[in-house]
Amino acid sequence: MNEKRVIAVNYIMCDLQISLLILAIFSFAFIIGGASVAGAQEVPVKTNSVSGIFKEGDKFFKYGPGGVGPPAEITKEQAIAEGYKPAVVEGSKYSKDFFGIPLTGGVAHLVEGLMFAGLVAGMIQLVGGIAGFDEGLTNALTIASFGGIMTYKGILAAAEEGFFGLTKDSVLTQNAGLIGIGVAVAIFVLTYKDESTKKVNFECLPWEAPLGGKDCELCNDDMQSCSEYRCKSLGQACDIVNKGTAEESCVWISPNDVTSPLITPWEEPLTEGHRYTNHDTLPPSLGAKIVRNPDNCIQAFTPLEFGIQTDEPAQCKIDIVHSNGTGQEVFDGMNYYFGNSFYAYNHTEKMNLPGPGALQNALNGTGFDAPEIPVDGIYNFYVRCRDANGNFNVQEFVFQICVDPSPDTTPPVLVDTSIKSGSFVGFEKDEVDVDFYINEPSECKWDKESKSYDEMANEMSCSTEIYEINAQQTYTCSTTLTGIEDRKENKFYVRCKDQPGSPENERNVNTQSQEFILKGSQPLNIVEVEPNGTIFGSTRSVSVNLTVETSDGAEEGKALCYFSSDGEEGSYISMFNSDSFRHSQLLQLTEGDYNYHFRCIDAGGNSAEETTNFRVEVDTEAPRVTRAYRADGLKIVTDEDAECVYSLNSCNYVFDEGLRMIYSNPNIKNVHFAEWQSNLVYYIKCRDFYDNEPSPDACSIIASASNVR
Repeated sequence: MNEKRVIAVNYIMCDLQISLLILAIFSFAFIIGGASVAGAQEVPVKTNSVSGIFKEGDKFFKYGPGGVGPPAEITKEQAIAEGYKPAVVEGSKYSKDFFGIPLTGGVAHLVEGLMFAGLVAGMIQLVGGIAGFDEGLTNALTIASFGGIMTYKGILAAAEEGFFGLTKDSVLTQNAGLIGIGVAVAIFVLTYKDESTKKVNFECLPWEAPLGGKDCELCNDDMQSCSEYRCKSLGQACDIVNKGTAEESCVWISPNDVTSPLITPWEEPLTEGHRYTNHDTLPPSLGAKIVRNPDNCIQAFTPLEFGIQTDEPAQCKIDIVHSNGTGQEVFDGMNYYFGNSFYAYNHTEKMNLPGPGALQNALNGTGFDAPEIPVDGIYNFYVRCRDANGNFNVQEFVFQICVDPSPDTTPPVLVDTSIKSGSFVGFEKDEVDVDFYINEPSECKWDKESKSYDEMANEMSCSTEIYEINAQQTYTCSTTLTGIEDRKENKFYVRCKDQPGSPENERNVNTQSQEFILKGSQPLNIVEVEPNGTIFGSTRSVSVNLTVETSDGAEEGKALCYFSSDGEEGSYISMFNSDSFRHSQLLQLTEGDYNYHFRCIDAGGNSAEETTNFRVEVDTEAPRVTRAYRADGLKIVTDEDAECVYSLNSCNYVFDEGLRMIYSNPNIKNVHFAEWQSNLVYYIKCRDFYDNEPSPDACSIIASASNVR
C-alpha cells in the first residue's frame, strides 16, 4: 500500500513538471515572437491626404495643408474636432495580442503574467533538476516566483479595471514590482522546508586525563599540596610516589615506555558453548576465531559476549573497518570502545550479529555500498589497545566470527521489557507505555486474550531495520497497553513475526503467546506522622526522630518516604529507614519551631503527602526545689518532674550513689518523700529526666530539723 502511494505521488509530480515545461515553451515562443503590442501608446496618423495631426508627449501638432511646412501646435479639443484618431485612443485599456487574439485591460495583464510566470517556473524546474537542487527547494522557488509575478500583474490588472479604488497613479500600483518581490519572498519562506534525517549516537563517557605525563611535575607546587586526584588528572601516566612521607611527589611513571599493550583473548566472559580457535589467516598473537560448538558458525541474532586481557592497564577499541597508520588519530578514529573507555586489564564486548540473508535483504535496493559489511556472514572485528603513555597496537588484533548462513527458521524471542512483568501501576491509571525488546527486527502485536498473531488487535511500533539495534543489542517494539483495571491482575499477551518486508512464507511467527502482567493498585495513605507537640532536650542539639506510617497502596503500605523542611520540589530527601510501612529519620535539632513535609511513593507510583509541626525546647538547668516540709516524713516539691536522692554526710557525692527518695504518688513525679529524723541533716540532689543535675559538690537543698535552707 505504501509503495503504491509513493508511485502515485511520483506520477503527480512528473505530470506537474511536464505541464510547467510545456507552459514555459509556449511562454518562451510568445515572448520571443513578439506576439503583443503595448497599449496606451500613440503613433502619428494623418487623417487625410492634405493634413495630419499627431501627438508628441502631452502636446498635439498639425501639419500644414498638404503636409507642407512645419507642424503647428494645437489643443487637444481642436485635434479631436478635426478628426484626430490615434492608433490606440488615449485612455483606452492596456491591450495585448496573444497569438492573434486581441485582449485588453486587466485580462491582458493577467494572461501576460501567466505566460511570464509559466516561463520562469518551467526554467526553475529545468535548471533545478540539472543543478541538483533538492525537490523541496526547487518547488518552493517555483511557487514563489509564480506567486510573485502573478501578484505584480494582478495589481496592474486591478488598476486597469479600477478595482479596489486602484488607479495607474496609485502608490500601490507604482510599487507593484516591489510588492510582487515581497510576496515571492514570503511564499518561499512559508513553503521551503529543508528536512533531512540522520541517525546520531550519543555516548556519555567519563572525562579522561591527557595521555602521557609531561605535566605531572606541575602538581609538585610548594604553595599547594598535591593530592592523588590532582596528580592523576594531569596525565594518564602520572602517579604519587613515596606516599605518606615528606618526600611524596607526583611523577611520570615509565616515561621511556614505548611498547604497546599485549592483547590476548579472555576465556572467562565468553558465552557458554563457544570457544576461541586460531584465525584463518593470522598467527595467534594477532588474531583469533570465535566458534560455536560443534557447528563453528554462531547463531544469528543471538547475543555473543567475549573479551580480551592486556598486560598493562589499557583503553581498547573495536571496529569493523581496517585502518592503517601510526598516529594517535588512527586509534581515535576507531568507532567503538571495547566495552567501555576505562584503562583496565580486562575488557568485555557483547554483540548481536544478523545473518547473511537478513543483512542482504537490508541492503537490497538501498544503493548503499559498504564493502566492509560482510554479506557472506564472515565478520572481522579489528581491536587496538592504548596504554597510559599513548602506545597503541599499530597492527590490530582481529576477531573472526562466522554467522550461520542457513535460512532463519526460528521465531523472534522476547528478551526483556522496560517494565518488569508483574509490576504494579498507579491507582486509576488505565494505560501504560511499555517497550518490548526483541532479539531480531520484528513486527509485534498484543491483545488481552491469547490469540494467533493475525487475530491480535493491537499493533506495536517496532524497530524493523537491522541498524536500529539498541545499546542492549536488541530491537525495540513500543506500545501503550490499555484497559488496566484497579486492584486486579491485568494480563496481556504478545506475539511477534520476524523478517519484516520478506515474503510471508519466509517469515517466522510466535505460536505461543508471551504473557505480560500489570497489577492494578489502590491509593496509598499516610496514617500517622510524628512527632507533634513539644520535644524537650537538655542539650543545645536535641535528637528528634521523624516517623511515618503508611498503609494500603500497591503493597499494603510498603513505600519509600521522603521528607523536606519546606515542601519545595527538589528539596525532598529519602528517609534513612524506609521501604516498609514504617519509616523513620533521626535529626539533631536546636531549640525552635519546626514544620516537616512527607511524601511517600509505592511500587505502583501512588503517592501520599502529609505534614507535621512541633516545637523543640532545651532544658539545661537542674530541677529546683520549690518547697520542703515535714508531713509524716520529709517531703520536697520540685519545679519539674525529677528523681531525688540524699546523703547524710555532705553534698560531695555521686548522684547514683545517693539514697533514693520515693514518690508520694507514683503518678506525680515532682513530689518526693523520705523518712524524717530530727537529728540528721539531709543533703538532697534532684535530677530531671533530661539528666540535668547539680554539680558533684552541690545540692538542690539541705534539710534538717532545725533549719531548711
